[in-house]
Amino acid sequence: MKKFLCNPRYLLAAFIVSGLVLLAGLVFLSPYQGPVVAYKLALVMVAAIAGMAFDFLAFPYALPSSYLDKDWREDPEATGDDGQPDFPIATGYFRPFCAAMLRRACIIAAFVLAVALGL
Repeated sequence: MKKFLCNPRYLLAAFIVSGLVLLAGLVFLSPYQGPVVAYKLALVMVAAIAGMAFDFLAFPYALPSSYLDKDWREDPEATGDDGQPDFPIATGYFRPFCAAMLRRACIIAAFVLAVALGL
């Protein structure tokens, strides 16, 4: 069971199923709120996609994947050795990689918050 919950693919599936169960419970208890919740969730997802697109367009040469040792698109199903990452960061680029990841997370969070607070 622990292996199942620690695998990111299964964990995402578990979150999706639990979200759908909660949404079904909401629709069952208050059917008029179902479309409103679906609309708000769609707006938040569109904001996240817009934030990701903004990051990609504003910083095309500073993508987080550009700091990896090898291009992850050549072998997307790669697995590292025990205790090693699947796609190691290039030597000397740990801080720029972290900065690119934090930049992307902050931009997406700002877009999502802007839309969520506007609701």
